[in-house]
Amino acid sequence: MSELKIASRYAKALFLKAQEDGVLDAVMKDMQELMDLSNDSREFIVFLESPLYKTMVKKEAVLKLTEKQNDLSRGVYGLMVDKNRESYIPAMAKSFIAMYNEANKIVQVEVNSAVELSKNTLNDIEKYVMSITDSKSVDIKTNIDKSVVGGLTIEFDGKIFDSTVSTQINKIKKELQIA
Repeated sequence: MSELKIASRYAKALFLKAQEDGVLDAVMKDMQELMDLSNDSREFIVFLESPLYKTMVKKEAVLKLTEKQNDLSRGVYGLMVDKNRESYIPAMAKSFIAMYNEANKIVQVEVNSAVELSKNTLNDIEKYVMSITDSKSVDIKTNIDKSVVGGLTIEFDGKIFDSTVSTQINKIKKELQIA
């Protein structure tokens, strides 16, 4: 079974139980924290995937790292470790976040630009995304990428809107080669 299927099954079970117990927002916060930990710490991922550590050691470590989180979240982590699925914990968190965002009509947007964008520009991007989706909210993550000479890229819902200078130059080069 693929990683995505396994992770999404745990995420769906967690989502439904959190919804039933009325702790959906708290569990969402836990999943965000787990994603931040996974993104910031390569050692955490290596630890989860390593066959050198015993199940009990992994379970204790994961539960210690998440001791301030909701008991429901921690229970799923413990279950996943018990079932030797600990390497899927970050993917489960990512899948949970996607389910939460879909249920709450939140669109995650990633914007890449050469410089930091102003509040007005970010507001315009938010209005634009909301106008072409039926979202209630937009969560914008900005990245400063010096390779973007000018302009920006906006990514959401599997779409990429690219208005970078380098892309425009490449288009012109292709047109000149054809002519």
